[in-house]
This record gives sequence, C-alpha cells and structure tokens, in this order.
Amino acid sequence: MAKIKSYIHIALLLCIGLALGSCTKWNYHDGGVAYGVHDCSMWDYFKKQPRDWDSTRVMIQHAGLQDLFEGKGEYGQITFLAPSNLAIMTYMFNNNFRRVNEIPATECRRLLEKLIIPQRILTSDVPRGSRSEATGEKTGGKTYTLMDGSEAFLWTFQESYLGVGNAGAVHLWFFIEKFATSRRIYSSNIQTENGVVQALGHDFLFE
Repeated sequence: MAKIKSYIHIALLLCIGLALGSCTKWNYHDGGVAYGVHDCSMWDYFKKQPRDWDSTRVMIQHAGLQDLFEGKGEYGQITFLAPSNLAIMTYMFNNNFRRVNEIPATECRRLLEKLIIPQRILTSDVPRGSRSEATGEKTGGKTYTLMDGSEAFLWTFQESYLGVGNAGAVHLWFFIEKFATSRRIYSSNIQTENGVVQALGHDFLFE
C-alpha cells in the first residue's frame, strides 16, 4: 500500500510540475534568474500570478500575514524566500491535508516567518561565500535575522564562463537550521514596492 501511495505521489507531482512548467511566467534563463520590477505590492504581485502563487497567497492569508505582504505591517520592506504552489502542495500531501486552510493557522505562520527577512535584499547585496555541507563551515556571505528571530546565512556564488572564473551566472544560496541543508534560490530579484521575492524551487521541502 505504501508503494502504491508513493507511485501516486510521484505521478501527481509530475503532472503538477508539467502544468506549472507550461504556464509559469517566470523568466528562467542562464542561472535561473528572473529580473522584474513590479509597480505594486508583493501581495498584488502574487495575485497577478495565480499559477505560481495561488496557494502561497492562501497560506499567507490563513496565517494572518496579509497586511505584511501588502506593505501595511510593522516592516516597511521584506525579502520573502518564497515557496511556490507546488512546494506547498507537496507539504500538504506529506501531511495529509487536502486544502491549505486545513493546515493550522499557527503552523502556516510558523513556516512562513522562517522564510521572511524584514529588510529588502537583492542578490547584489549579498557577498560571495560558501558553506560546507560536510562540516557546516561558512565563509564570506552574510547572516540575516528572520522574522521569527532565527538566522539565515546567505551567500552568492558565481560560475565560470567559457573557462573564465567569476564570469558566469551569479547564484544566491541560503542556509537555515530548520531545513538542515543549503538551498539555492531559483528565481531571484523579483522586486515589488514593499520588498523582494527570492523564489524557491518547486522541489523545496518545508521539513
């Protein structure tokens, strides 16, 4: 029975992934970087992109954080390490929830506050750095305080291009103790009037 459930899960994620991949309006190119300046609040940006962010909006609203994303909260500017619809659907499947509103509001808030940095951060603001998965040793980069009071270590890494070092795409990475492993931002610098969306990959896992 467990094996059948696993197959169903894989098939479901593949179908959703294909659907999102065919509809997404993110401008993926070399390095998975999306450049966009939106003349609206972060909340309204999500509202305009339901295929990517509909479940994200529901989760934000259920957590009682809508004002923050509208620019009306205690922080004027925020950076959101943003989970996509598919990441939230995966969390729901793994925890036997059928709808986002079935997740306890306190849990939604806990999960989201660990992905919000109460200041505006672009990739260009983050120094080059690294983190060893084997030892946890960090070099360069910068540590930021998250909304829940815990810390996130962010760093950038620049690829080589045609054999020339530090000439290729620049990637933004982060590490939060809660998630145990380093994660790469897949679509960066989506700017809104009250903050920056640094979008996580569809394979992001909350736990």
